Amino acid sequence: MPFNNKKVFGLIPARAGSKGVLGKNTYPINSKLLIDFTIDAALGCSNIDHVYVSSDSIDILKHSEKRTSVIERPEKISNDNSSAIDVVNHFYNFLVSNKLVSIEDFYVIYLQPTSPLRSKEIIDKSFEFMTKFNKSSLISLVENDYTPFKSFSVDEYGLAQSLFDESLTNECRQNLLPTYRANGAIYTFLISQFIKNKGFPSNDSLAFIMDKETSLDIDTIKDIEDLKAILAETS
Repeated sequence: MPFNNKKVFGLIPARAGSKGVLGKNTYPINSKLLIDFTIDAALGCSNIDHVYVSSDSIDILKHSEKRTSVIERPEKISNDNSSAIDVVNHFYNFLVSNKLVSIEDFYVIYLQPTSPLRSKEIIDKSFEFMTKFNKSSLISLVENDYTPFKSFSVDEYGLAQSLFDESLTNECRQNLLPTYRANGAIYTFLISQFIKNKGFPSNDSLAFIMDKETSLDIDTIKDIEDLKAILAETS
């Protein structure tokens, strides 16, 4: 069903390459592949009208097309140096060139398959937040383990330079503002915002805070082991 009278397209980016874990997006976890956790969540979300998987992998495309629409992504935007901006631009151009959207605005919810514990309930809750606070963009965050206010850079002479006011490096952490980082689980925005911003709108987007467990991002074999342990505990 339309959200705020606009369609919502779920976009799952799943390229073939991965340095940390070979074939990460199709890594078998119990009875399914890693990407299936995100496909399940997207298809189960009541606010997403259509789900697409974008990939350069024939195996991923064949696997995904059983339940979603698929877009074959060119190799030039599927390497280590390619950005999520490239993926969304390619997706938008695909929709327009195939006349799958009109000139009317629509939402994109960008769901990386490396966030398997971001469930359909969490996605639905993020849309509820957007409605509650009347916002048209949202980014999922998790609290930082370490405060950046105590961080330093090192200049060309090998000297430490505080990133923020030097007095903050001597402050008790309890007295410092909590800070957050993007966990990569959810990015929701109007395509018009993306085009205007020439990328993902982050500043002034609604902050959707997730806990550390559901923010698990799969990048290494250790992360996969952690995922399996969490699933075992909750089964």
